[in-house]
Amino acid sequence: MTAYKIVSAFSLVFLLSGIAPTAIASTRSDIDTNEKNYAPDTSSWTGYGNADVKSDRRVELTSTDSRAEYLYEDVSISSRYEGDYALFISFARAEDPRSDLSDGGENIAGLPYLYAYAMDEDGGILEYVNDATMRQNARAGNGWKVIYGVVEITDDTDSMRLFLKQASRNGTRDDGRSAWFYDPGLYIVNDLGDASDVIDAYRDAVSDINDSFHVRYDSYPDYDYATGTLLKCHGEPEVYSVTSGDDLKLFPNEETFYAWGNDFDDVREISCSRLNDYDVVGTWTYSRASYLVQFYNQPGVYTLDNGEYLRLIPDEYTAKRMYGSNWVSLIDVYSTSDKDEFTFNAAHRTMR
Repeated sequence: MTAYKIVSAFSLVFLLSGIAPTAIASTRSDIDTNEKNYAPDTSSWTGYGNADVKSDRRVELTSTDSRAEYLYEDVSISSRYEGDYALFISFARAEDPRSDLSDGGENIAGLPYLYAYAMDEDGGILEYVNDATMRQNARAGNGWKVIYGVVEITDDTDSMRLFLKQASRNGTRDDGRSAWFYDPGLYIVNDLGDASDVIDAYRDAVSDINDSFHVRYDSYPDYDYATGTLLKCHGEPEVYSVTSGDDLKLFPNEETFYAWGNDFDDVREISCSRLNDYDVVGTWTYSRASYLVQFYNQPGVYTLDNGEYLRLIPDEYTAKRMYGSNWVSLIDVYSTSDKDEFTFNAAHRTMR
């Protein structure tokens, strides 16, 4: 499991919404993380709208026309934690995220998400914390899941403001469903590996929590795309690959897409509602060799990505733009018999 540093501005196209309560049995689950939780008691959080804090650390956000239900908490951050990482995490449950409207449209509401920002000593916002891992996507099931976000603590960070919120598709107005949170926490850890350990501890407890709350969590849609399948939503540019039965990872740009040997002809286009059945669990990255590859007695010069995929540089001008005027000195010449050790993929676009 990989955790991510998140520094981008909040850009969800959702609006605040909420939904109605459900009866859930009381329980308590102690997460063995070996790390201190700096925000363990939701009874001290400040709530707005229909935000109900239960005695067993559950939080319920119930929708109203105002669509302004949320909780927040300010947590002081000591200067000694500069360079460490803050992990904001919670169990989350969408009671009934989908409902067919009378006109045949699809209502998506009651989707819990985490939101946070780091502040300086004057209360100014240093950076917003958000990522796809911090929100629960629309799904046919209603089981508890783990949502989280990680950010590096800078030297100016004096506090963090944490939010428990809910989202709905833009234009949704119906009441009738709730977004739930359980055991939210802020953990300050030394590195991303320690953050992953906490995330794994939460995920290990998901089945027990579903059982304790008597929540059915086996009613998800059938996922009929094999691991590695490339998917995109109709009318949207983003491309994902299936990493497990119900998880996706995003290719952030064309370079990363090609760096993994992919071909756009292999991308399957599905409906946006179908794509929303999956959870986006991260973003693909890649490594590119510092040297260039050429084969004996052949003119082509290639970049090497992830130790396997070769991409042709189309002309000298592009080579200079990519690697500078001394690009020729970076070429390693291979025997033509070594070609079978590599996979050739789409050429780079000319930079002229």
